[in-house]
Amino acid sequence: MKKLILIPILLLFGLNLRAQTPALKPDTVIDAYLDGNKKEKSAAISDILVVDVAHINGLLTTQNAIKQVRLFINSIEIEGSVPVGWYLHGDGAELKFLLQRTAANNKTWNMLLGYPEFDNQFFNLPLSISIGLTGQSAQATKINSFQLVRIDRGWFWGCIVVLLIYLGVLLRYAKTTPMLRDTPADLTPLGIPGLAAGNAPYSLGKVQMAFWFSIILASYIFIWLITDNYELITSGILVLIGIGAGTGLSAVSINNNKADKTIKQVQDLQAQQAELRQATDLLKAALPAAGIEAKIGYNNFLDCQLTSNINNLIDGLKTGKDNFINDILTDENGVSFHRLQMVVFTTVLGFVFVYTAWATLTMPDFSATLLTMQGITAGTYLGFKIPEKQS
Repeated sequence: MKKLILIPILLLFGLNLRAQTPALKPDTVIDAYLDGNKKEKSAAISDILVVDVAHINGLLTTQNAIKQVRLFINSIEIEGSVPVGWYLHGDGAELKFLLQRTAANNKTWNMLLGYPEFDNQFFNLPLSISIGLTGQSAQATKINSFQLVRIDRGWFWGCIVVLLIYLGVLLRYAKTTPMLRDTPADLTPLGIPGLAAGNAPYSLGKVQMAFWFSIILASYIFIWLITDNYELITSGILVLIGIGAGTGLSAVSINNNKADKTIKQVQDLQAQQAELRQATDLLKAALPAAGIEAKIGYNNFLDCQLTSNINNLIDGLKTGKDNFINDILTDENGVSFHRLQMVVFTTVLGFVFVYTAWATLTMPDFSATLLTMQGITAGTYLGFKIPEKQS
């Protein structure tokens, strides 16, 4: 009987105790703004973000110090985002986080900021802001459209102007100088004018070198604008630049050697022709001796052959441009597969390079296998270029 009386008493005591102990309210992020300006609802990398939390006591137990709190963006923990300052007021708190990229959170930032589409979210990206304990889930938040500055508009358009100026200079001088063309042979030793610089054929080796430099430059600027990171060049990039530079330099060297060799051939033929004409003049002086006319006729025939050979060699040294595609794909035999192979493989790798930089905000570090393949295509091009006729 006593037990039956005791049970209701204990129940009433428990209900009364529960009523007197307030339940812990869920932690809720109610505001986020740029440090120093509560009205500024946007921030960029390297800024300090202030997160206002309405209820934080349930999160900060004795086992969980405030140093265990992390910033969460789109419910994703930003690794290493320890509060750099905080202000506790009753059940609430204001936490300050430095928005910075580190080795620990670099991939997370790339995932959040990568794949920028050219729409109204290209410059400012709306994101949710919250907090939570490291290794756990994000707390409830009311901030679902905080504007994270992905790219500063002023810097972006300034860099676009710089790149356009660079491309304008590149295209202009590519048309009028040997910048991207074969260097015209110096025909001064032959006493005749050479080919104008702007009329020489485009050089595949130089074009490839300019292609890689332009892509790397544009990707570097793009990634730097978003990540504020300038340590982007990898060993693979250096190898890629080296392959392009080596191919261009070797192509120029091969062309110059072949031009010098051809000029020497022309000079030897001209010397033979001078000796032949001198001998012909002596024969003419011996007329009308028997058999002289036949020898003179034979010498004239040889003189015509020498003239034809000399003109053909000179024409080869003065062969001008056709058009860009034909210049980089053809030699004296027409479209060459080794040239086509180099163009196709370079274009594919260039596309992969640009897409990776845009999507992941990192410079692609091509494997040794891919770099070796690029080197093989360049070496094959140079190997076949050695026996090509001067053009």
